[in-house]
Amino acid sequence: MTTREPVGKGAASSLRMALRIVNTVLDREVSGRAGFTVGRLADEVGVERSKGSRTTQDLCDKGFLERREDATLRAGSAFFSVAASLHPGLLRLSRPHLRRLAVAHGADARLSVRDGVQVRLLRTESAAAVAPQWFIRAGLVTPCWCTGAGRALLLDHTGDELAALLADYELIGVGGPDAARSVEELLAANDRDRPADFVAAHGEFEHGVTEYAMPVRDPDGRIRAAVSVVGRRQDLLPREAEIRTDLAAAVGALALG
Repeated sequence: MTTREPVGKGAASSLRMALRIVNTVLDREVSGRAGFTVGRLADEVGVERSKGSRTTQDLCDKGFLERREDATLRAGSAFFSVAASLHPGLLRLSRPHLRRLAVAHGADARLSVRDGVQVRLLRTESAAAVAPQWFIRAGLVTPCWCTGAGRALLLDHTGDELAALLADYELIGVGGPDAARSVEELLAANDRDRPADFVAAHGEFEHGVTEYAMPVRDPDGRIRAAVSVVGRRQDLLPREAEIRTDLAAAVGALALG
């Protein structure tokens, strides 16, 4: 019989630093500000630049981070693969429902989950006939306070809970022209949408873009994910009633699954 050797202090310390680096990149990404370069990231995390550079390079080699063309960093595909693996049932069941939503409404249909202030896109299906600039691959990280999916994921939060969640984040300057700029505005938007369990976000993430979203709840009523339909406001607004009906059917099926 073999026994597993305990993780050494050095390995544990390296893992903690790697996790801090990835979390710092994600926090910066969701803030809407320009990303960190390797040197500035090391300074932000509080490690010596050469050590930070080695760890960052290792994370890039493994796919947990990626370098943009401007040399700033963002979360990579391996990170999102790990995140997605935490929701295998939802991912497996969601594809046909998302595909039906996308084709029926000529839009983008998404399955998202929340991690703190971040909304992670786990799966997306797009209508073949349309490919606007906001149709993106799975792995997108967006702020929870200015997206339809994000607000759906926060529908059960009280004002105090929202204030605690967003205490360290600046809402001004992030999102589209109709995004919430304060906890009070976010709470008011959710108070409006909560009775129907249906979020209508017009211009909250990007000008001219509408996102309709509904939360997926577990058997105890807790929100575990959100399904949304995203597209041009002019295209989706006339179809709001149909989209609402179809979203309710999709989240109902996923909740049963």
